[in-house]
Formats: sequence, structure tokens, C-alpha cells
Amino acid sequence: MEKTRTLLIGASGLVGNEIFKCISKENQDIFLLSRRTSDKDQNKFQEIITGFDDLDEINLPRIDHVYIAIGKKLGSSELLYIRKSDRDNFIRVDCEYVLKIAKKAFDNGARSIAIVSAIGADKNSYNLYLKTKGNMENLIKKIGYSKTIFAQPSHLLGKRVNESFKLDVSLIELGGKIFAPLMLGPFSDFKFVEARDVAKAMVQKMNDDSSGLTVLRYKDFVNI
Repeated sequence: MEKTRTLLIGASGLVGNEIFKCISKENQDIFLLSRRTSDKDQNKFQEIITGFDDLDEINLPRIDHVYIAIGKKLGSSELLYIRKSDRDNFIRVDCEYVLKIAKKAFDNGARSIAIVSAIGADKNSYNLYLKTKGNMENLIKKIGYSKTIFAQPSHLLGKRVNESFKLDVSLIELGGKIFAPLMLGPFSDFKFVEARDVAKAMVQKMNDDSSGLTVLRYKDFVNI
């Protein structure tokens, strides 16, 4: 039986790295689309190196599943307000790149896609961050995938590679732990969540027999 062929974009990031750990344990052919050569075990995957502005020029192999876990790194304050000078770049990374990759993978056979989005994503939001994530989701749904998975976590917990200590992030995470027991009902979706749990839920859903649209939120991440 032919192996499933999986494309992962964002393997160097927090959730992407955890996705890689999950799928590398399975009997799959893995392709990583990256800007630079990975330091991971080269025996576990094939690598496609490209500048993301050159996505139209790359040649992808035939693909079955695609995971997209990319996004522009933002400071905590930028989740509320992104400076005008930075907005175009943010939209390019978090929407335009994602859409281009998804379309190219679809053209190369992929029919199942899982993407890291954000809780509160809404194309009608007045918040640029949430509006961009909502626009991305809306455009992805129009491509024609048989299975579409959007993971919508709140703040992600986990060790971020090559990132220095940030006091504001540490304080936010401390506050999240303190107030988590009070976040009940619909507010539970805003609880902070481990990146590895988000990744596991995405991979588990990708591998089940379901089809159509699935939106994963906090309860889905912690009940795997």
C-alpha cells in the first residue's frame, strides 16, 4: 500500500515542530516546505527550500495531507493593534502565503488540510489580527478540500526555540494560570493551551474518517 504523502509548512515553529514529532512517528512520506535547511533528522523527511515570496515558482510533489502552521511573530500588544507600517507584511504571511500554499497543495492532489488559526477568528472583526485569520479561513473553505481543519487556540504554551526571555509573556502566562479556573462555559476557549496538545488534536483529526469542516478549540485540545 502506498504511503500517505504529507506536506508540513512551519516545522520550525511552536506548533509546527510538535506536528512534525507526531507525523514522523507514522509510516508517511513527509515533505517540509521551509525558508532554510532544517536541523531535524534528515532521514525522516524530504525538504523543499524556498523564499515564501517565490511560492508560485516551486514544484511540489503529489500530496495527500497538508499542515500549515505559519504566522508572523507578534508582540502581545500587536494582537490588539498592529502598526500601519507592519500591516501589509502581517496580512501577507498570515493570509496570502497560507492561501497560496493551500491552493498549490490542492493542485498537487491534497484533499485534507489542517491550519493553525486563532480563537476569535472572524472576517467581520474590527481587530486586524482576528479579521485576517477570519479572512484566511473563509478563503481556504472555498478551495474545495474534502477535509478542512482549523485549529483555533488561544495563547500557546511551550518552549519557543531561539527566543529570549520576555517579561510580558511570562506575566501573561502567569495570569492565565491564575484565572484559568474562572474561565467557564464559552470563556474556556480562551484558556492557554500547550502547543503539543494542539498538534496532537490536529493530527488525530487529520487521520480519522471524517470529512467536511472541523474547527478545533480548547476542549478538543485537552480531551485527546
